[in-house]
Amino acid sequence: MATGQFPPSPEDPETSEFAAQSGPAAPQYFPESAPADRSRSGLAMVILAALVLAAVILGVWLYYAFLARDDAPVAAPPTSTVVSTAAPSSAPATSTTSQTTTTVTSSVAPSTTAPTTSVEPVPAFSMPAGAEQCAANVNWRIFRASDATSCEFASNVAIAMAANAGNPTQHEVRVTSPVTGQAYQVVCRPEATNSFVCQGGDNALIVLEERAIRD
Repeated sequence: MATGQFPPSPEDPETSEFAAQSGPAAPQYFPESAPADRSRSGLAMVILAALVLAAVILGVWLYYAFLARDDAPVAAPPTSTVVSTAAPSSAPATSTTSQTTTTVTSSVAPSTTAPTTSVEPVPAFSMPAGAEQCAANVNWRIFRASDATSCEFASNVAIAMAANAGNPTQHEVRVTSPVTGQAYQVVCRPEATNSFVCQGGDNALIVLEERAIRD
């Protein structure tokens, strides 16, 4: 330091910007927070215990207030007994005799008799008007009943129907005409017991009359 100069004052900005450098920094101490945490946890335990105790007290009160009242025995209503004395009757006692009715039920077995089937009588055979007999065989007398029918064709129809003699149902046969040389489908309907009226071809009409009608 030069002689004649004054040391700088503490307010001097040149020296106030730098802190005084001295020995090692002094240790710093902070207060512990553990006691505060312990006090808070203790308060929470006290509140929880108080809530549990309040719940228990409330449950006991509800039990005695409602459930115990329902379990109490109900007093039976008082009953009164009336004793009446009947005067002896001077009328003679009457005896009643009950009759027992016995009902006997018998089961009847169902009948096994077969139902009776009624057979309608077969109508009598009626020869068509204008029919002309062409021939006869062991089964029928053969007639042609239309102008479009030849006796040869009528005889061939009787031959084709020979296998159906005595079978009074409708039959269908195929017959060849000797006149045209063509085969025709002929349908024969039963009449009476063993007679037939046959139609087919080109307006052909043939009658097969049972021999027993005239013999």
